[in-house]
Amino acid sequence: MSTAVQIDNITKKFGTLTALDGVSFQVPENSIFGVLGPNCAGKTTLFSIIAGFFSPNAGKVTVLGEEDTGKLRGRMSILPQDAFFQANIPIIDQLTYFLRLLGRSRAKAEYEVFEVLKLVELDSVMHRESTTLSHGMYKRLALAQAFLGEPEVIILDEPTSGLDIKAARQIRELIKKLKARATVIVSSHNMEEMRELCESVAFLNMGKLVAAGPVDMVTGTSRTIDCTLGRPLSTEEKITLGSRAGIKSVEATGETVYSIGFETTLSEEQADRSVKEVLKTLLDWDIVIRSLTEKNKLEVEYLRLTSEMAEKQAEKPAGTGEAT
Repeated sequence: MSTAVQIDNITKKFGTLTALDGVSFQVPENSIFGVLGPNCAGKTTLFSIIAGFFSPNAGKVTVLGEEDTGKLRGRMSILPQDAFFQANIPIIDQLTYFLRLLGRSRAKAEYEVFEVLKLVELDSVMHRESTTLSHGMYKRLALAQAFLGEPEVIILDEPTSGLDIKAARQIRELIKKLKARATVIVSSHNMEEMRELCESVAFLNMGKLVAAGPVDMVTGTSRTIDCTLGRPLSTEEKITLGSRAGIKSVEATGETVYSIGFETTLSEEQADRSVKEVLKTLLDWDIVIRSLTEKNKLEVEYLRLTSEMAEKQAEKPAGTGEAT
C-alpha cells in the first residue's frame, strides 16, 4: 500500500516545553488513520505541523510526496478542533467563497457546495447563518468545509468532541464515507470510537510515540474481560482462577465485578481457550455469570504501553526528564 503521509523524526519545542519528541510513522493511502492520546499528548501540535501551520525544530513531513505544504493547496484540508464561521453570512455563501479562492467558477463552486452540504445533511439549511445551527449541525458544517475541493488528505482534530451520542455517530458515519476518495487522519482520546473507525493508529503520550501501525499489529493479542458474577469470589477462588493457564491477573473492580487479564503472548486460539476455561471454572463453582464483556483492545494496549512509559520516566534521575 502506498504512503500518503510520512512523519520523519519530528520534534517540536515551545520554549522549554517539548510538545513532540522524535515522532516517526507512516499513514497508508486511502485509509482512516487514528492518532490517539490523552490531552496534551501532542496530537494537535502534530496536526498543525502536517498542515504547515508550524515548522518543526527537527525532522520533516512529506504529504503526497511533497515536503512543501505550499504545493498542496487544494489537495489537503484540515478541521481544527474549534472551527469558526462568520456569524452574519449565509452558510452557502461562505463555503462558495472558499471554493472561489481555489479558482472554481461561481457555478461550479455553488454546485460542489450543494453536493457537500447534501453529504452532511445540511442542504435544507444552506441559506441560514451559522449562529442558528445546533452544536451538532455546526460540527457537520465544519466537516463540510474540510471536504470541499475534493482533498486527497483530510485531517480531523477531535471531530466528535462535545457531541451527544447521536451526533457523534452521524460524524463517524460521514468519516467512513470518505475512505473511498481520501486519506483521513483523525485524532481522539476516545478508544471505542477509534476502534470503530481506524485500520491503523499511532499512540502518542507526553509528546513521544508509544506505538504505531495496523490496529491488529499494535494491539497484538491484548485481551481483558469484565465479568459480573452472582456473588463475590472468595480469596481462595480468586487465587485459583488466577492460576489457570494464560491468566495474567484477576482484579475486583466492584463487589461482584472482576477484570480478568490474559497473557499477551497467547495466540487468539489460546486466548479463547483460556476464556472458556474461566467460564467452565465459574460454572463448576455454581457461580452465575450475569454478564461478560471484552474490553477494547486499543484501550487495554494503550494503558499498558503508557504505564510502562510512565514507569521508565519515574526511574530517571531528577532533571533528566523531558519537558511536557
